[in-house]
Amino acid sequence: MTQATVPTAILDGLFIHVRDLERSARWYSTLLDLPVDEQALNRDYYTLNAPHERPWITLDAHANDPHFTFAPAPHPICSFVTADLDLARERVLALGGQADSIREVHPGLRALRVMDMDGNALMLIERAE
Repeated sequence: MTQATVPTAILDGLFIHVRDLERSARWYSTLLDLPVDEQALNRDYYTLNAPHERPWITLDAHANDPHFTFAPAPHPICSFVTADLDLARERVLALGGQADSIREVHPGLRALRVMDMDGNALMLIERAE
């Protein structure tokens, strides 16, 4: 018997668990230079990008899950590409997040580990042109 393979997309969506949905929606929207959808802030979750854009990035505060216990992700859960890592680091700090020192991880690739307001780790990267 042969085993069938199931076609799988690279990445459809990403959930970032947060404590305060509105605060996190504003934080991530500012960091990623995205508009805030005020009408969507009253839901149990908030999707940062448009529904037709993939991967979608959803913030989830588990408002309707009394059994959920929040724990921040201490290791980067994803990476975002930026054209100016120094400016991105300044923005994270100005927003009240935390940021490590920028480091060159490979020739032509600089990286920065940051923490959002809830302590979730993310990676910001900059590729040399």
